[in-house]
Amino acid sequence: MKRLTLIFAAMAGLVLTVASPALAHNTLVKAEPAKDQVMTAAPAEVKLQFLSTLKPATKLTVTGPDGASAIGAVKVEGKFISAPFTATVSGLYTVGYELVSDDGHPVKTSYTFTLQLPPPPQPTAEPVRVTEPPAASSQAVAAPEKKSNDTPWLPWIGGAAVAGLLVGGLITVLRNRRERA
Repeated sequence: MKRLTLIFAAMAGLVLTVASPALAHNTLVKAEPAKDQVMTAAPAEVKLQFLSTLKPATKLTVTGPDGASAIGAVKVEGKFISAPFTATVSGLYTVGYELVSDDGHPVKTSYTFTLQLPPPPQPTAEPVRVTEPPAASSQAVAAPEKKSNDTPWLPWIGGAAVAGLLVGGLITVLRNRRERA
């Protein structure tokens, strides 16, 4: 019984020791505009929120359909990075960010959203009454961002720990049977 307890303790220690650095990676919590969002009005700004406080060297880029930058001056405040959105053209926009986590691991990824502005009105020969269209919403709930370059190590480590416990338990049971025989 002491051996089994010792095996459990050793495996738990190994899991906690190896998993701790992986928990230090900074991840995206919320994005405005959200990943894959289709907007009918241009947002006032692009704003990202992260799990941990950002370092001043964190980078934010937004590239429009023509490849040009679509944002103004970038501002980093605590867990947030933002910039005013300056584009007025419909198309696919790529939001990219680059940061360094507390453990020194670089995180560099991107996502896209689409801006679909209504077409400009066509001139007509008849007098037209001007009415204001309903205001379009540019708010959306952000989808959790997956880090594209990170391997999910924690499930593998947990699986290895469970496998180790099973093998250790089997060895203990077999030794106990041998000792009794």
